[in-house]
Amino acid sequence: MLKLNLGCGPHLPNGWVNVDYALGAWIAKLPVFSTINKIFKIINLNWSDKIYLHDLRRKFPWEDNSVDVVYSSHTLEHLSKSDGRHFLRECYRVLKPNGIIRIVVPDLRAIINKYTQGKIAADEVVDEIGVSYDSPEDGVLKQKLAPFIRFPHKCMYDTPTLQRIMSEIGFEAASKHAFESEIDDVGVIEQPERAGEAVIIEGRKISTSTYKPVNLVQDCISS
Repeated sequence: MLKLNLGCGPHLPNGWVNVDYALGAWIAKLPVFSTINKIFKIINLNWSDKIYLHDLRRKFPWEDNSVDVVYSSHTLEHLSKSDGRHFLRECYRVLKPNGIIRIVVPDLRAIINKYTQGKIAADEVVDEIGVSYDSPEDGVLKQKLAPFIRFPHKCMYDTPTLQRIMSEIGFEAASKHAFESEIDDVGVIEQPERAGEAVIIEGRKISTSTYKPVNLVQDCISS
């Protein structure tokens, strides 16, 4: 069974092909940097050299109808609107008929509700949404490296929006709670801290005959 964990970060569950393209994933394959990073702590995450490197904005390297399960947590929001739709179309392409996809992203509605309810101030909204490179804890070195080691959010979602987009692509999609899934080992891959206050949409590829590729240029114009 082929199961893809797209945008895995440092979380590499067994039995999954763990895919990422972040700088940390690249340099983890360079032994010298690991030593340097321990001293200067340029990157906080403990990246593994076992990660499969692939730019998720590009065509996936897997064949049509070859993948059983796709899982992606807190990755789609780092892609632009058009790149995000391309990503989901690629997920559809590589999944087998009746294959499962599960997407987890931050919930924009939850963030806005915090603001309207007075739980966060106006000047904290941007930080909550995650669209800035800056962090108040950064030293001079991290401020210089921020554009290379941080990936701000480029598109935000709520449950109805993501469910609609995935349905338009061809998935039979439904909203799910954390750990509520048809994926047998969801408890291995889903992380509680990332599933809270999140949009979780799980779907199945209904049939290869139902998929109609959307013209990317026309899709951008119409949206």
